Amino acid sequence: MISVADVVQDPDLIAPKSYTIWRSVGTYVLGSFESTVTPIQVFGPCQQASPKEIQMLAEADRIGSIRSFWWTQPIYTTRGAAPVPSTQGAAATGSGATYTLATPPPDGSATVYVSGVQQTPGIDYTLSGVTLTFTYSPSAAPYVTWPITAFVGQSASDILQYQNERYRVMSVFHVAGSGYYKAMGTRMDAA
Repeated sequence: MISVADVVQDPDLIAPKSYTIWRSVGTYVLGSFESTVTPIQVFGPCQQASPKEIQMLAEADRIGSIRSFWWTQPIYTTRGAAPVPSTQGAAATGSGATYTLATPPPDGSATVYVSGVQQTPGIDYTLSGVTLTFTYSPSAAPYVTWPITAFVGQSASDILQYQNERYRVMSVFHVAGSGYYKAMGTRMDAA
């Protein structure tokens, strides 16, 4: 079986090109949105969109201005929501053997650390709601993490740059387990 993810990165099978993903990530701080843009250098297939691919996009009238970009890691659309797994974390406050969290983690999903060492539930501690009770007095305040789903389309987006042109990501194709992402981008302007 051929792994498309391996083909995307193999220079013997494709003609990979260098392009940049400009990833914009932002958060709301004190009521205003603050954004950070990070360049990610990528080496993979980048080609002019085929007539069939152009028909799949809303801006299909831009013949010659649509490209497909392939990569083995997620590429996010410039707009829209894409839920991805993430992690929530919080430092507990308190002293002795009893600590409190500001937010209760979902039942059974918390991981507790003391001085960077993962603790064992039922042996080292118990967690009930926001109350964390240890069987001993930790030497440092515990840190608690739990899994969440983040809607990155609301806080992250990608612009793709190939040579001196920038492309807005219109659509991303991904088949679970395939190991690659294919983004269709329409040209915005010269970089």
